[in-house]
Amino acid sequence: MNFLCSLLYIYVTVFALYFVVYAIISALPAKKYRDKYTPKDSNICVVIYASGVVNTLENLLKQLKNQNYPQGNYTIYAILDKCENIPEVTLQGEFNVNVINIDNIEPIGKSQAYSIIAEKLHDVENLDAYVFLDAKNYVDSDFLMNVNFYLTKYQVFNPMIMYLPNQDDVNLWQKVRSVYSRYKYKFIMASRTALGLTNILNSDSFVITKNLLNKISVFDFRNAMSEVEYTYKLTKEGFKVALVSELKVYDSIEEFDLRIPSLSKRLNLFWSNIFKSQNYLSREFLFSLCSPNWLVFLIGLVLPAIYSRNFMASIGYSTTLITIAIFLLVFVVGLFNMKFYPKEYLYLFAYPALSIANLSYNLPICRWVRGLFNKTSHKPVIEKMTTDVIITDGTKDYPAKLELISDDGLARVTFINPNGKKYTTKNNHLRMIDAVRELSTKLNDYNMTLKVCQNCKYFQPLVDGSTNMVKGVCNCQFQGRTPGDIIPILIWNTCPNFEKNNVINLF
Repeated sequence: MNFLCSLLYIYVTVFALYFVVYAIISALPAKKYRDKYTPKDSNICVVIYASGVVNTLENLLKQLKNQNYPQGNYTIYAILDKCENIPEVTLQGEFNVNVINIDNIEPIGKSQAYSIIAEKLHDVENLDAYVFLDAKNYVDSDFLMNVNFYLTKYQVFNPMIMYLPNQDDVNLWQKVRSVYSRYKYKFIMASRTALGLTNILNSDSFVITKNLLNKISVFDFRNAMSEVEYTYKLTKEGFKVALVSELKVYDSIEEFDLRIPSLSKRLNLFWSNIFKSQNYLSREFLFSLCSPNWLVFLIGLVLPAIYSRNFMASIGYSTTLITIAIFLLVFVVGLFNMKFYPKEYLYLFAYPALSIANLSYNLPICRWVRGLFNKTSHKPVIEKMTTDVIITDGTKDYPAKLELISDDGLARVTFINPNGKKYTTKNNHLRMIDAVRELSTKLNDYNMTLKVCQNCKYFQPLVDGSTNMVKGVCNCQFQGRTPGDIIPILIWNTCPNFEKNNVINLF
């Protein structure tokens, strides 16, 4: 127990030193840029990604078309990735936007959409930088002018995202999350930028120079961990992701996402690369991935103090108390520099308690208890069907099974791997095709492809009004097929002619 407490104390203390430095940096007066004059106006390509049902794209386009920046120095591309309510003609006519409409079987995702633009504009000589925005964002009228100024200082940077609660219907948890996000940006991320360290790139809103993007190659933003890996790729080349707190992008608080990848994946990246030959920037970034959360900080300081008071310990009781006092002082200094309103400090203090409550609410046993109570008042109608499928890693095929489940009209899928291990999709969907899509995305994270018709480039959906089972037709011109015939299929069929859908060929 003595060894464990000592190890935990050292681990927490090392990272507490980070916060001491952050507090010192945040206490220094910030530079004021009264005149953001630049020798030239950069040529900027603004890329907007929209997917699904989007109600904010038109507002964002109006804000971008009315920028205090020369109209001839920026162009706008809108990528409509399986959008359901956006007329392409209106965007091209009224807003003069370059539209790429991806009417694929399923959304290709932000990563591939951005890569399409990067490849399309790779050889354009008079382009200086890209601004990538999600369609859910809002910007000020001087947004591009500020982008142009900070391009003289950084090659890749994130704006500060301000989360705006809907004042008509805002709850306590949303207020707490809004304050916490500002604390994280203004204290931790802004301090790391001032120290010349890197932050994790946020794919929802970032700026990158064209020369750097051509050097680093295409994007890979499948999930939160892929953003970490892309940031690490930048640091190995000597480039850091800065946070520009003076450059703001606004979002609805309903879209708030902590974007914290799992600790196991972060540690795996750390141990896989820390002993390789690298520069200081990448080594520090790998080390920062091991940073404990607030709960581990609390345990790592309080537990050694309690143990050293009652037992003989390697680290004295007075030492632990001094460390706790310094950490509390740093925390207070950091809060003072945030300049929150008094009520906002209360919201920030409420974040740990609400986080634990939210975590407890979503524990498997709590979900099981809630489901048990729901079943007492309602007997669900559950239908299941199991079918054989194939998964592949690109070199070898493996047999597996899919259990298609309809629970009171809501669809989910259970995947059974060759060893009999099961994985069930976490969300309930109105359509079975969406449940299979969620499973396909999960398998893609492990570099595996689910070989079903939905993921095949020859599959064409045939919507017949049903909510669960989405049918389709096969367009594969295999040998012996009668020209013009229609072959009806279901999404879980698998055949030897499967070819993974590649939407880049559409352009």
